[in-house]
Amino acid sequence: MRSIVRIFLLALITVVVAGVIIKLDYSHALKTVNSDSADKVVVQIEEGETVDQILKSLTDQGLMNERWSNYFKIYLRLNNLAAKLQAGTYNIPKNLNIVELIQTLQNGKDQETWVTIVEGLRKDEIADVLVKNLGGTFSKDTFLALTINQEFINTFGLNSDVKDLEGYLFPDKYAFAFDVTEKDVATILVENFKTKVGVNDRYQTIILASITEKEGRTATDRPIIAGIILKRYNEGWTLGLDTTILYYLKTWDEKVITQEDLKDNNPYNTRVVTGFPPTPICNPGLESINAARNPVNSTYYYFISDRDGLIHYARTAAEHQNNVNQYILN
Repeated sequence: MRSIVRIFLLALITVVVAGVIIKLDYSHALKTVNSDSADKVVVQIEEGETVDQILKSLTDQGLMNERWSNYFKIYLRLNNLAAKLQAGTYNIPKNLNIVELIQTLQNGKDQETWVTIVEGLRKDEIADVLVKNLGGTFSKDTFLALTINQEFINTFGLNSDVKDLEGYLFPDKYAFAFDVTEKDVATILVENFKTKVGVNDRYQTIILASITEKEGRTATDRPIIAGIILKRYNEGWTLGLDTTILYYLKTWDEKVITQEDLKDNNPYNTRVVTGFPPTPICNPGLESINAARNPVNSTYYYFISDRDGLIHYARTAAEHQNNVNQYILN
């Protein structure tokens, strides 16, 4: 009897361990096959092709290998998706993971492409990315005009203060058909914002998040930076940020700022004008939005970023000037 119990327990442990290993290995496989490659390849899927034939096409184009092919089949089987793969001509980035790849192959639209919009871009930079990737008749001017069209903005149910979709074009990886319209794209980006972020934040929170996105680089620094900016605002100080000036100049290159720019009385010059700029200065990611939602109340009033991107904080103007001398001017 004890032997039977021992055999049963050993078998159970073996199954559990094997399941954990498979789960871990499977989860790893779902990350990506070619994580470092942003190249795109065209894959043609014909009507009536089997899963094995589709996998051969994907493998021939460098999107799949033997090990990942097995996980591809497992994922299809577990989610009952094999019959949902559609014929079509696809323009596919090599760095898609298996889930994203399968999602792409379910669309069945010719020349569908994935577009990655990274955190911290201005809306005109996003428009440039879209034009580059979508080509065709996609118009930068039409897209940008929509972002300030109040009738269009009102359809999303955002904060009533929002007069510009800057800050609400959520950075993410998107699959678009080449014949997608400017209105379709803007709608998809904003609806994704609503799904990932929600619509309950004050407009000022999104503005603060956008500044935090450009000023901070790490999850540790961003809540501290958000807290410093908010404290300066609440105490009636100027925010004193070059990033808001750079937004107005439509560049992120600090070298272009002139003495005239620093004195200009435009609403984005936070060295001169008190308060927040009238709009977000970029489209922030969720990490920066959460930092703006949960700012750290520190004893600091100043911060600078050195040449390596490290943040140095200061409590007084004298400490701040010492940091400038040591990390910027030296």
